[in-house]
Amino acid sequence: MQKGTAALFIVVIILLIVVLGSALFFGLSKIKIDPPSEEKILANLPLPAPKLNPSSSPQIYQNQKLGIKFEYFLKDYLVREDSEEDFNKRSAGAARNTSSGDYRKNFKGYVGYEPPGFLGGVVLLDKNNSYDISPLTVWIFGNPDNWTIDKWFGSFWYYPFVWGVFDWTSKGHITPDTEATISGQLAKSKIVSYQPGKPKFVYVAKGQKMYLFRIVGEDGDKILTNFKFLD
Repeated sequence: MQKGTAALFIVVIILLIVVLGSALFFGLSKIKIDPPSEEKILANLPLPAPKLNPSSSPQIYQNQKLGIKFEYFLKDYLVREDSEEDFNKRSAGAARNTSSGDYRKNFKGYVGYEPPGFLGGVVLLDKNNSYDISPLTVWIFGNPDNWTIDKWFGSFWYYPFVWGVFDWTSKGHITPDTEATISGQLAKSKIVSYQPGKPKFVYVAKGQKMYLFRIVGEDGDKILTNFKFLD
């Protein structure tokens, strides 16, 4: 091959390389590379820990007539008004020294004087209506002479739940001697361990009324901590 022909061939090769290189460069530059979508990015991130459902709002019970208010977080529980008649029906056949369920009549016949005047009551019940282990029962009596808790207990015990224990050894064993404060009022209490649920009986004297609480378990204690008197 002559020198002139060889030189021309080299030039042609170089031109082909330049042309092919340029075409490849411009072709690649036109290829659009889409950035990953937000959904794809989120899909690759680790999932956060699931949020726990917040506690259910408290159920609030308020009774203007009785002057009480409290809240509770227990599911499937309802507050029902209680009465001496209802108590008698539940306790029929269990009264002292008689088959009658009339506790007021039984009290007078056994002790010799009338029990205190009943003004009203409420009880917090589960769906099985388990009165014996209800976390909270409140009975309210008239106290027109403003008796102290000690004097009241000396005459009425924890009527209608516990009464008629005369000897000092037995009565002293259940005398309310633990002091506390409920809604700004002095309270005295005692646990009666031989009754179902080992209830704690609590007395509060306020405004010519005597409030008797029957508390069972930690749930009952929690409810009692936020109990309020409305008047």
